Amino acid sequence: MTTQIRTLLDTPGNDVVGASAIWYWILWLCVSDCVPLLISLYRCFMIVLFRKTKWPSKSVFLSVALIETAHSVGLSIFVFQVLPNVGPLMGVLLMTAVALVPSIILTLFRAQRDGLRTGKTVIDVLAIGMQGSIFVWLYFYTANTEMIIWISASLVLISFGFWESVSDERFTTGVFGTISRAKQNLNSARYRTYTILNIWKICVSFGVMVYFGVTKYNLAIFFKPLSGLNNNVADESSTISHRDVYWSFFLQTISSFVGYIVAVFAVRTQIQIVGFTLPLVTSHLVSIVAVFLMSCLNTEDISHNFIHRIAVAGNECHPVGQFIGTFFISNYAWFSVFWFVSFLWIAGHIWFPNIEKLAKSSRIFCRPFYCNLLFAESLMLNRINDHILTDKFTAEEVMGSYLSLLSIDINKSQSFHDISSPLCDNHVTKGDKKPTKIFLCATMWHENENEMLNLLKSILRLDKDQSARRLAKTYFGKIDTDYYEFEAHILFDDAFEPTPEGDVINEFVVFFMDSLVKAIRNLNGVPVTELPFVKIPTPHGGRLEWTLPGDNRLTLHLKNKLFVRHRKRWSQVMYMYYLLAWKLKNEIQHDTPEHQHSIVQKTFILALDGDSNFRPRAVLQLVDLMKRDKKVGAACGRIHPIGTGPMVWYQKFEYATGHWFQKAAEHVFGCVLCSPGCFSLFRANAIMSPNVMSKYTVNATTPKEYLQCDQGEDRWLCTLMLKQGFRIEYCAASDAKTYSPESLHEFFNQRRRWMPSTIANNFDLIMDGKLFVAQNETFSWLYIAYQSALFCISLIAPSIVILLLTGACASAVPAFRRDKVYGIWKSLGLVGGPVVFYAIICLKAKREMQLQMASVLTVLYSIFMLLVGIGMTLVLSQSVFCAPGHFLVFSIMVPFVLAALAHPYEATCLPHMIWYWLSVPSMFVLLFIYAICNMHSVAWGTREKPQPEPEKEEPQIKSTQTKAPLFVKEGNAISDIGQ
Repeated sequence: MTTQIRTLLDTPGNDVVGASAIWYWILWLCVSDCVPLLISLYRCFMIVLFRKTKWPSKSVFLSVALIETAHSVGLSIFVFQVLPNVGPLMGVLLMTAVALVPSIILTLFRAQRDGLRTGKTVIDVLAIGMQGSIFVWLYFYTANTEMIIWISASLVLISFGFWESVSDERFTTGVFGTISRAKQNLNSARYRTYTILNIWKICVSFGVMVYFGVTKYNLAIFFKPLSGLNNNVADESSTISHRDVYWSFFLQTISSFVGYIVAVFAVRTQIQIVGFTLPLVTSHLVSIVAVFLMSCLNTEDISHNFIHRIAVAGNECHPVGQFIGTFFISNYAWFSVFWFVSFLWIAGHIWFPNIEKLAKSSRIFCRPFYCNLLFAESLMLNRINDHILTDKFTAEEVMGSYLSLLSIDINKSQSFHDISSPLCDNHVTKGDKKPTKIFLCATMWHENENEMLNLLKSILRLDKDQSARRLAKTYFGKIDTDYYEFEAHILFDDAFEPTPEGDVINEFVVFFMDSLVKAIRNLNGVPVTELPFVKIPTPHGGRLEWTLPGDNRLTLHLKNKLFVRHRKRWSQVMYMYYLLAWKLKNEIQHDTPEHQHSIVQKTFILALDGDSNFRPRAVLQLVDLMKRDKKVGAACGRIHPIGTGPMVWYQKFEYATGHWFQKAAEHVFGCVLCSPGCFSLFRANAIMSPNVMSKYTVNATTPKEYLQCDQGEDRWLCTLMLKQGFRIEYCAASDAKTYSPESLHEFFNQRRRWMPSTIANNFDLIMDGKLFVAQNETFSWLYIAYQSALFCISLIAPSIVILLLTGACASAVPAFRRDKVYGIWKSLGLVGGPVVFYAIICLKAKREMQLQMASVLTVLYSIFMLLVGIGMTLVLSQSVFCAPGHFLVFSIMVPFVLAALAHPYEATCLPHMIWYWLSVPSMFVLLFIYAICNMHSVAWGTREKPQPEPEKEEPQIKSTQTKAPLFVKEGNAISDIGQ
């Protein structure tokens, strides 16, 4: 893909002056890095626009600008001056002689680190000699002093651009420390730096191209291709048609870009050896063979050279032996063996990758773009050396974050000064001995048996997967980078009910115990009748512990609302403090700070609902996102609602479009704002950071706190983490299912909690925009402006829907359409009248009456929407094509259709757009009114258990063996009567 310029042969009959000048322009666009630089400019500019980035120091910026200028000048000289004179085959061989400067830097750093007498250092010195043999080759190859200067200058200048991958960041003192700090400063300010340098490099390459072009041609001939693009032939003196030019540009640009994408994919998916290293190394050899074979053929119609014909590649076929003797011996091309071998040694780190899954491109490559001309060579030298780049954190960072929050006495730990290394003073090296630890934490209340089965089967699948990994590691010695350990904890709200004999577990706990046995029997096919467990009384109620078939622990925490606060937020507070501030603290308090940091960084909490359904692969994909960036505090997957009925169909389309557009837009422009509690992974030290748990545990006393804290606890926790500087990532490949409300009443009650909470958190985001931008690198003022626009649109959405329906009704109903004076007002009365009536109902009537009226009006509005749709269809069918109405329909439908095609697994949600469209008045107007008028209610609203009638004095208790008292209250203590 990068050897087109090497095989461009002159058209027979054309001399040097008569060749077409358009090749200068096409080579500048697609070979001399113009297109990659434009792509990189767009990417860097978008990151600078929507991310908080830094400016580099002046010295670093000027140094990098000088290096990149030298690199661009060298590439341009190589393209426009060297390749046309040395020929295609020698051009291919010279492309591995561009590592002279990296070889010197690599040798100096390795000699400083390992000493001068080590074997690797000796080979490094030999590699310098092999790369420097280019000057010896030039002495024998040509006596043309000008050509020697051009070739030498181009290769040396090109090699300056590959200094980063061989620079060791672990040095902190001396000249090497200065280079290391400069590299770190550049890494933190790379996107701002290269936003400017990309523009500068394009200008430099353009200037060099104009210089060589005007030197060869006069000014009028050189710029003639820009004014003669309507001709069939690119130039009168050339037989090159515009079609050849366009195809050359298209193929070179697309092939290079696709190659870069494939290279990034191979590294991210941890198939670097077979998908990155081997193809790039062999591509050079394949290029040599391909150009060699082309040189042995009649090349009259293969391509054209704008300088002169290659001497060894005339119109006659040359015998292979004669060609080898003429070229490789007489032209001293055997020097290329030295260049190739030394190049492989300098770029040898590509054979030993040590990178996490789904790594960012900034973690894979030093510079944010590729090179069209030296495609394979640039990717190999631009690949970051994973073994000299460490994720470092200062001792102050270790001491000042989670250790103090977990109340660990650092003075009692092992000597703290041992954490520094000889290369990196005051830095801790990341340890990899401890496996990833995941705490599965689910909250339950009044889930039914099917919902419990969903969660339990998911836990058992994870138990089976973990057990298989553990056995493979223990008995077969398999190295598993995805190995993990987990514990499952389920907190059961309101798990007891009072009886004359004492507090006993309620029917939902019995359902859970029966469902666990059934889940094991269904999933593993084992005829299990009961599963032994341990009963432990606790101050908050009690605890049941099971050992699952895979030897992992499942703990059911039974909460008594008389002793501990109920509701989901307080259950989350319980398991976060229990697992992190007590259990994790006891595990790591005697370790060194280095090991403490390593353990906490690999500890995660998987928040679940009582009806979540997921696979082990989905969990590991979230873990991969956490591992690649320690600044990610939470990661959420794609949620799929399950159930039956029109309300579920509506939610399927709503969730799908929310992932297609809203989550994706937040992920690109800034950061995801909410990680749903039904399936999200949280980082342990992010949860225990200052101003996260301390504020999350605040008891709500004001209306705003009730809305933010108790009505939308998931969004509130995410808001606190964002303020602390952590990011929330969205993983579209991680799928989970959860039961959604199947009735309109339950759906309205659920959204009655979510809608005001979302508005309150969005308002908090806008008002504290300065804090978010200052603390979180994913927030920018443009992103705050984007969220502000969405916030305003959400507030006026009911009015927009009413006005749109009014206009559609006035156009669709013939009686209204004929009445030019009062037709629009009649339409407004027909659409808005029921809205005003429902608002009065919500202000005056009881909640049950509000929901019943909402059901009636939803049906009426759906019929109304259907009639309006039929009327609009008739009107559009009678109008001319491309009328404004057609554009409106297309603008609404096309984005959804394209998004569905881009997500084929969710394309089945597209037909549910009909239900979504019919429900627009209800969901955007009636639901808004219901939520606003019932903000004072703090009831949960879903899965409510019918309360017993007050006149019943002593309810009868069923006397069954499974409902026997498990925990009994005796005074102020809870004792286990089952022992």
